[in-house]
Amino acid sequence: MLIDIHGHISTDTPATRVATYAGVANIDYVLISNRDAARVGDDARDWDEATANSATLAAAREHQRLRPLYWLRPGQVDSNIHAIAGALASEPFAGAQLAPAEVGVALSDGVLGAYLDTLALVEKPLAICIGNDNLTIPDDAYELARSHPRVPIVLCGCNASTERRNEMADVVRWTSQRNDADLYLDTSHATAPGIAAIVSAVGAERVLFGTNALSYDDTHLPRHIALIDELRATLSPADAETVLSQNAARIFGNPQSEGR
Repeated sequence: MLIDIHGHISTDTPATRVATYAGVANIDYVLISNRDAARVGDDARDWDEATANSATLAAAREHQRLRPLYWLRPGQVDSNIHAIAGALASEPFAGAQLAPAEVGVALSDGVLGAYLDTLALVEKPLAICIGNDNLTIPDDAYELARSHPRVPIVLCGCNASTERRNEMADVVRWTSQRNDADLYLDTSHATAPGIAAIVSAVGAERVLFGTNALSYDDTHLPRHIALIDELRATLSPADAETVLSQNAARIFGNPQSEGR
């Protein structure tokens, strides 16, 4: 099995494009959230939370290779903790997605506590987009994870610099050493040697395959597809299986075992 945990749909990136990528790359599942709910940025469409996440559910129902993540808009009037809990408990969302730079909330903002409490209650993980901005400081992600140790949190590189990715790896390594949070790192925008170095530093059990491949134009897709074979050649068979599928299935659930 092969699972890519980092994908997005939007008006500019329709679900059919993501599903086509998954099929061509022979990826069983791509986890998707809806960037039309972003409220910050030149291309932000600021869809309300319910509308955006309903569209994500519809996309996943239409395309079997797509699995939905619930896009969070903390602090907005359209974002209701009780509605989120109900949606995550009753709909096939694999977890939640937080993109601080796109919704204008810092990882250090106290408003996030109630959201993490809700995820702990419904036993769902959280994926966080980490960039080079001051809203997504990896140390703040660590503190958030440490204060909510029951919530698996995956740090996803969103065009993060090498320095920022090193900071992300550092906090995941601290987590592994101290065993005080449930924190992970995805592989987005990294090369096979870079991913091998991350696995060596933090352990394969803390790394999940994610590409954010559709943030590039289609001419870049062959490189992402080739990366899968490169990883299988670079990592040990056990580590490759752990990174490419087992961790994602454990954290986000395996639809095959859930009878999808």
